[in-house]
Amino acid sequence: MAIFFEALDVSVLNMAIPQMEAFFHFGPDAIQWVQTVYVLFYAGLVLLGGRLADTRGRKRIFIIGAFVFVLASLAAGFSPGFAWLLVCRGLQGAGVALAIPAAMAIITNTFTEATARNRALGIFGAMAGIGFATGLAIGGLISNYLGWQWVFFINVPVIGVVILLAVIYIPADETPVVKMPNNAVSALLITMLMMLAAWLIHDLVNIGQHYTKYGAWLLLFIGGAIFFVRRELAHVSPLVDFRLFRLRGVITGNAGAALLGSMFLSYIFMLTLYLQHDLHFSPSQAGLLLFPFSILSGIISKFVLPRLFTRLGVAKTGILGYACMLGGILFFVASYFTAYPLLLILGAVACINSFGMAITFPCVTILAVQSVPERQQGLASGINGTANALGGGLGLSLVGLAMEMATLKGWSAYGAGLSILVAIGLLAIGQLLWFYRRIG
Repeated sequence: MAIFFEALDVSVLNMAIPQMEAFFHFGPDAIQWVQTVYVLFYAGLVLLGGRLADTRGRKRIFIIGAFVFVLASLAAGFSPGFAWLLVCRGLQGAGVALAIPAAMAIITNTFTEATARNRALGIFGAMAGIGFATGLAIGGLISNYLGWQWVFFINVPVIGVVILLAVIYIPADETPVVKMPNNAVSALLITMLMMLAAWLIHDLVNIGQHYTKYGAWLLLFIGGAIFFVRRELAHVSPLVDFRLFRLRGVITGNAGAALLGSMFLSYIFMLTLYLQHDLHFSPSQAGLLLFPFSILSGIISKFVLPRLFTRLGVAKTGILGYACMLGGILFFVASYFTAYPLLLILGAVACINSFGMAITFPCVTILAVQSVPERQQGLASGINGTANALGGGLGLSLVGLAMEMATLKGWSAYGAGLSILVAIGLLAIGQLLWFYRRIG
């Protein structure tokens, strides 16, 4: 339930963007930052969340994170201004950063047998894929009939129930819990580095106007990144244990998560604009169009995904999922060159929303944690969440940059953004094929 609503929260906002634009009177450049602030705060703090789950108790951290998410959602719905909304989005990201790695660690420590663990993680990851698809489907309906505030208010009662069920049913944390330094300084540092990286990518189009200032910020980013790595290598309780990256599954799972985040968040950003601005769909019409595909995503997760794991294994299933994602992006590209774009858009949504996310997200999740020692699975889950969210934030910035530069040149903005997504899709399939050949 928690991962479903975390994923839903990322995508449900997109269909409400036009109403939020009218309410706050901000321009198109601000659209990206409503999502980017959320995913980068999540990316920066999820490592700390994973560490806290390992050292302070999985159940405790899960409940605290869910509670922060509820309060931030409630405050976001009452936002009087755009700055307040961005602060609330950051707090939502922080709450999720605590809850999700703790949830994954609870699962991996509850199911110790490999087959059962993969099945449980598959369900967990599938719920994220369904949440992404469902958010796109219901976001337009909620914002059109209830107002954009309800894309936040909807979280409050459901996650409230999650907290209650967690208190009752999740087993108590084992005692004694290992007491180690939290290393919150590194968590804040990596969050700021990610925000700066997103801004550096986004502002590349204006580099000619203030190249000296841009160069100074770039040097600051490089210096901060070097300091972060050296601090982590010397710290008694590092936020990132770089020894984990000696495991092939960890490298592949996290690279796949980053590429998946880049593709999906950029895709839904562009799909929202395309449906409402170019095809002139209302938010409710767009939501109704996408709703059947969220149901299909649930069917794929329930009945198809377990059989794929049994017959193909995790790596081959992931390759198939990425092929679906890439096929959907190619359908999206082709929609610009036909007199009947809606048919191809439906093909893109089916490939990405229904098949791609439902299949691929569980695969990269399993790859990232299955070979990690039990005592570090919270940390491994946090790294996987960081990779996915960082990929989403930087992917949005990169696609936004490509679209802005194409507009200045008089080219197709959507074509430029989709070209980036095609390249990411090919890279994702290539890295999973490499992994499969190395282990096969």
